[in-house]
Amino acid sequence: MQNQIRSAFIAGLSSVLILGLTSEISANKTPPPPPTSTPSNVYNLLIHGRSGDNHCVPVTGTNTANYDKDGYWDGANLSGLNNVRYIGFDGTRNGGAYSWEYCGAQRQMHDAVQTFCRNGNTCNIYTHSTGGLVAAYYFYNSGASGLNILDVRLMANASGGSELADFSSSYLSWLGFDTLGGELDESVSTSGARSWNHNSTGGLVMDLTSGESSDYLGVTSPLLPGEDDGVLANHTLCGVNSVATVDRSCPNGSGTFTESYSCGFLWLSSCNRTHYRWSNYNTVLMRSGDTHSDAKNHYR
Repeated sequence: MQNQIRSAFIAGLSSVLILGLTSEISANKTPPPPPTSTPSNVYNLLIHGRSGDNHCVPVTGTNTANYDKDGYWDGANLSGLNNVRYIGFDGTRNGGAYSWEYCGAQRQMHDAVQTFCRNGNTCNIYTHSTGGLVAAYYFYNSGASGLNILDVRLMANASGGSELADFSSSYLSWLGFDTLGGELDESVSTSGARSWNHNSTGGLVMDLTSGESSDYLGVTSPLLPGEDDGVLANHTLCGVNSVATVDRSCPNGSGTFTESYSCGFLWLSSCNRTHYRWSNYNTVLMRSGDTHSDAKNHYR
């Protein structure tokens, strides 16, 4: 009976995880025509998160990557952005978020910044979820020398990893889907995402945003320590330098922050816990009513 209950629980939770870790997309989306005019040479680059689809559009010039392949950003209100370029990648490539293969995340990131952020061009970089891991790792690994970058904003940042990816990598990879428990999930697991020095950002400041509501009615919260947005826990949303239970909202700013909790005999006393953020990681926005998906609008 216990085995049957455990199997039913894993099966039910697996279906929620598949929904929680995969963006809602629109199939067969017709690309819009390119902009008829370019008011300036400032480009806004959008780097998507984990998805079950291949969003790769090779970047070969400033007139490319101007449509949202397979609609990852559907539902986001991007009316406040001009000169948008959609930097998509194939998450099934070897290395996941760290892949330099054709259409791999790092290869696409590199081609994007070399095209839109130098040689007289300037850019803002907006990432969602796993896109934050892709961008943060790129600047750690490759630096930002020679690039003209105004802002890097990691919206619902997953560069500290997700316990949902831990679960997927540990328990769902046997299903045989390369988009579930595969290379990308391994790279965005808490161990995979924290396997390098986040304090090295190429001299850039990583602006962070977060929410604290869930699209999944709290079903995923038992797997996520402390406050969460349904997909990510606050230890990564706040840029904390270790996996920890953060039972408070991400405060604006950088450096350390504290939270109080009940302690002592019968929990009658109050104690403080200090959390340490990575260097150059700076919270600029927290909307408690926003979910992980809502964070796609946190560019403003």
